[in-house]
Amino acid sequence: MNEDTLLELLSLAREAAAAGAREMEQRARHLTGVRTQYALKASSIDLVTDCDRASEAAILPILKRSGLPIVAEESAQGIPDAEAIWFVDPLDGTTNFAHGHPFHCASVGLAIKGAPRLGVVHAPMLGVVWSAVSDLRGTRRDLFRNKEQWLAVSEVSELEQTLLATGFPIDRRESTDDNTGAFGALLKRAHGVLRCGSAALDLALVADGTFDAYWERKLGPWDVAAGAALVLAAGGKVTDPWGRPILVPEGRVLASNGRVHGAVLGAIAKHQPEPPPR
Repeated sequence: MNEDTLLELLSLAREAAAAGAREMEQRARHLTGVRTQYALKASSIDLVTDCDRASEAAILPILKRSGLPIVAEESAQGIPDAEAIWFVDPLDGTTNFAHGHPFHCASVGLAIKGAPRLGVVHAPMLGVVWSAVSDLRGTRRDLFRNKEQWLAVSEVSELEQTLLATGFPIDRRESTDDNTGAFGALLKRAHGVLRCGSAALDLALVADGTFDAYWERKLGPWDVAAGAALVLAAGGKVTDPWGRPILVPEGRVLASNGRVHGAVLGAIAKHQPEPPPR
């Protein structure tokens, strides 16, 4: 795709993510005064709400105007055999949303040949929209202050001076492959390791220089597609957690400012299983 086409698709993704964000604004507990009801999906800690479905219903008609296939979390039925695919998380951070926590967002990303190409992460309760095409400059827009700035990763180069982010899988109550080993190892070395509950937001915060790196496995492709594109646009580095080129459909990611990438890879290496074959 040429640059003009990608920028048109980015505009469409912004429109779609904003439509999803409006659904969250209308249902947020601190605005409505009503606690969100939820149901369970794959496990006792894998939640879904009416807002997940309403946001997806608002996003999909807009993206369909592009004519490209869409894989969205609440209606996903496999990944089509196509070069360019939209990946949509209509409400990333559902558990946060259900409890009234503001760290949640709509995430719309485009992958081409499995690589993250463009993304929009719209966090309505934070009043921030991150958007970018991976090989062009991206922006962080503060909706409350009507201020926009270029995305740029941090310049931290020492692991001991980093602020990191990660997450824990939804099967952590049943599986010993739960990321706690890597978390504990890095917690002893970094300034801090945060768990914000939204992979898309964690990646966006790497892209704007807040976090120096983020890693996680056992994600959905809709969790990583948009945010990974933001990090690349901001001058960062994105691989899988074993240092291989990222493939969005695999749902495994290590994103960093590039300067601490090798150090984080080394720190988490002994706490991970062998890399899955490709």
